Amino acid sequence: MPVITDANVLIDYADADITMLALYSEKIERVIIPSVILDEVDQLTHDDCLQYGFEIIDEELEILSEASNAQHGPLSFQDKVCLYLAKSIGGVTCITNEKALLKFCEEDNIPTKRGLRLLLELAEHSHISRDDAIGMVYAINEYNPLHIHQGVIDDFIQLLDQYNI
Repeated sequence: MPVITDANVLIDYADADITMLALYSEKIERVIIPSVILDEVDQLTHDDCLQYGFEIIDEELEILSEASNAQHGPLSFQDKVCLYLAKSIGGVTCITNEKALLKFCEEDNIPTKRGLRLLLELAEHSHISRDDAIGMVYAINEYNPLHIHQGVIDDFIQLLDQYNI
């Protein structure tokens, strides 16, 4: 099942080490990036994404229109595009750390994962080591200390322990 990512997760990986997301796309699940999400991310170009094996999707006018006109509380236009694109594609998992997007995906029965879950899966399948996974979480923390704080890091390490990684 492919995954569709929102901007916050894409930015975290682009800032810390985009090759980890590329490895996930190659080894676990194909990563899809909506073009309006890519437009939000200054750290990556369209060519970069193609080089890393990500699939860029240009949204249909219907999706953009629906996202422009829909009332989904605190969701940004880009988050709404991510939501409606995931619904229209079907069979995809939405990767986000946005609580509101997680909630709306759940309401629409769209599977979700948080951004650090990708590292856990890479380690679980022995594509990266435990130390690499922890190092990446700390790298993301350097760029995003507000959201990936020590409590999140501690929870991540506990999950690694729980899975015997």
